[in-house]
Amino acid sequence: MQGRNVSLPIDGGEVELASGAGAISHEGGFRFVAGGRSVSMTALRLDTGRRVLSGKVDGRSARIASFAGYGVERVGFGDEIAVTALKLQPAVAAALDRKLRRPQLFAAGSPFASLTTDFKPQFDAVASGALQLALSPSTLAKLKAVNVTPLPFEAQVEANEPPTYAASLTDGIIYPDLRGGSAGVEAGIRLQRESPRTVVSWIDMSVSLETNTLAATSSLSSGSVNNPRGTAPIAALDLSGATARVDPRKREVSITEMQATLEPAAAALLNEAFALAPGQQLVAAGEPLGEVSLWMTGR
Repeated sequence: MQGRNVSLPIDGGEVELASGAGAISHEGGFRFVAGGRSVSMTALRLDTGRRVLSGKVDGRSARIASFAGYGVERVGFGDEIAVTALKLQPAVAAALDRKLRRPQLFAAGSPFASLTTDFKPQFDAVASGALQLALSPSTLAKLKAVNVTPLPFEAQVEANEPPTYAASLTDGIIYPDLRGGSAGVEAGIRLQRESPRTVVSWIDMSVSLETNTLAATSSLSSGSVNNPRGTAPIAALDLSGATARVDPRKREVSITEMQATLEPAAAALLNEAFALAPGQQLVAAGEPLGEVSLWMTGR
């Protein structure tokens, strides 16, 4: 507390970031003290939809004050909500006067306080961004040795050496503190051999920053027969050497140069499709698939 200003930490709530509509609850509280008597206000909850500040007055739940309107401004990933005139409810004003023995000190319907709350969300939906995969030169060399060529599937070609593909995000969750998050695209890559014609497709790629995996919907096509393999992780992501950046002002998070290594099922699929002889190992689990980079912008 500094002068007339009381600062309370936020301990929960749900708010629509664009409009500020929702409710926010706070820890702690404060007391009014006069002549050895006191009245506490705790468990404060601001509800912008109902235009009310509720809480507990000396431990009893009450609607403390109402307000006509509020202002909302985006601040980084979160919002700043400002209420200029909280007006005490008649029952609460009467209780304060009575308990503090200060008749007509608190007037019902008169401005009681102003309030400003600043918060950032635990997570936010992704508004835009991109997922990029740069294939490993060493693994690519093994594939080229058996006449396999990587081809983009609904992805842009960002570079040829090493082959690098990128696509716009279609969904995702962004965590400003990088404790988690996910992002997906409809695109992917195809690994294709012309003779005999064989194609391994990895599409609908997605990154999970909770499990540190790159997943995709896999399929194996041989001639005119397509064999779907379902959706599962195709690579493990090592973030120890990655570069992470957070720009709250722009609501942007980027994690670049995550090292991706083949998962056992993905390596087995490549061996099944492209090994020169049954049972032969072209690639092994744990070998590099490439580098994955992710750019995300919150709503």
